[in-house]
Amino acid sequence: METLPWEKVGREHKRDLKKASLLLDLRRCVGCHACSVACKTEHDVALGSFRLRVRYIERPDRPTISFVPLMCMQCEDAPCIPVCPHEAVTRLEDGRVVINEQECEGEVCCVPACPYGAIYMDPVTNKADKCDLCTHRTEVGLDPACVDACPVEAIRYGDAADSKDPISQVAKKHDAGRVREAADTKPLVPYVGYEKWMDEKLNTGVQLSPNDEDVTYEQKKW
Repeated sequence: METLPWEKVGREHKRDLKKASLLLDLRRCVGCHACSVACKTEHDVALGSFRLRVRYIERPDRPTISFVPLMCMQCEDAPCIPVCPHEAVTRLEDGRVVINEQECEGEVCCVPACPYGAIYMDPVTNKADKCDLCTHRTEVGLDPACVDACPVEAIRYGDAADSKDPISQVAKKHDAGRVREAADTKPLVPYVGYEKWMDEKLNTGVQLSPNDEDVTYEQKKW
């Protein structure tokens, strides 16, 4: 008898990962924003703020558009952790970087420390927030919301420390790159199809369409 997806939810289905991460396959991404919409819905993210956003960037070598989803890179040398004076930004046993809302005093130190623009201040709580790979979902065996929502499997969740995990195998097979490696934060999230020229094209904003010359929504700079 077939087991339905919602019948496989519970702590007994939690995956024990050493380095929880996502893999982004830019060859598959169609820029539909299903991931960013699912993320905003799942976490009730305020208007104008984003845990995950999709950039439309023009290729320099041909008249086409590349789509690049951006979120917290779960950096192994995360600059947001040491700058917080209240130790509100910490790392879990599985490697993911999280923000403890109870400990955050809204001093904004972590926001400018992130070279990926992944952290924002919630205008309602005045607390820092960012992607935590949907901890509340993964601890009961579910994938992050963005992974479930992607219609083309451009986003996958797995263990970056396990060479046998599908995301590690795909990353190795296709020589996946990392966003802004020059920042020397050791970003954990691999991107299949990522090219160095993209570093200069990416920013912290979100476009409504590829025709927007400037970002339509720009997370507040502190």
